[in-house]
Amino acid sequence: MSCTGRYAEAWEFVVFWFTGVVWTGADRSGGAGNASLNDTQVNFRERGVIANTGQTLWNLTQNMSGSIVAVVDNNTITATGVTWDDADLYRISLVTEIERGQIELALDIAATDVQAALAATGQCDCTWASWAATYAAKLNIIDAASYYQGKCGAIRFTNDQRANYLRWMSEQLNNIMLGRIDLCAGASGSDFPAVGYAQQVTTEFSRAEIIWNDIERNAGE
Repeated sequence: MSCTGRYAEAWEFVVFWFTGVVWTGADRSGGAGNASLNDTQVNFRERGVIANTGQTLWNLTQNMSGSIVAVVDNNTITATGVTWDDADLYRISLVTEIERGQIELALDIAATDVQAALAATGQCDCTWASWAATYAAKLNIIDAASYYQGKCGAIRFTNDQRANYLRWMSEQLNNIMLGRIDLCAGASGSDFPAVGYAQQVTTEFSRAEIIWNDIERNAGE
C-alpha cells in the first residue's frame, strides 16, 4: 500500500459523522436496463433528494455511479450514466458536489498525517494486513473532522470530546512511528490495534459502527 491519496472516501466520512445523509435500498422497477431507479418503499423527496446539486446515486450491484439529475416523482430518480435491473442495490448520498469537495479536501489533508507516520517505519512499501485498510480509514476520517468546515457541519465537539479524539489520534500515530502498530501483513507490532473479539464488516455501514464503538470504548482511557 503506497502512502498516497486518502484512505477514506467522502461518503464514508458522512456515514461516520452524520445521520440520515447516506442510505441504501433496492430497485423495484422490474425488468432490466431501466434509466431510472424506482423504490416504492422510499419517498425520495421527503428524504431530501434534490436534482442537479451533485448528490450522488450508486448502483452497487453494477458498480456504477452518477449525479442525480431528475426526481421524476416521489419514488423515482435518475442519475447520469446509471441504469437499473430489478433488485439492484443502491446507495444515495445527499451531500452536494460542493460539500463533497470540501470533505475530500479535508480527507486529503488529514491523510498526510497518516502517511508521515507510515513512512517513518517503512510501512508504505509493504502488503497491508487484512485489517489495515479499515484502520487507516478510521484514522483518516477522525483526523479529517478537525479540518472540515462544510454545511453539514461544522462538526461541533465539546472540549472533552475534542481532547479525547486528539489524544487518541496522537497515540495511534506515535505508535505507528515507533513500530508498535505495524500495518504490514505478517508483522507483529507490540500494540496491535484490536480488542478482545473481532467484529466483522458485513455491510457497508458496519465499518462506521465498528469504528464508532471502538472510539467510545477507548474515549475515557
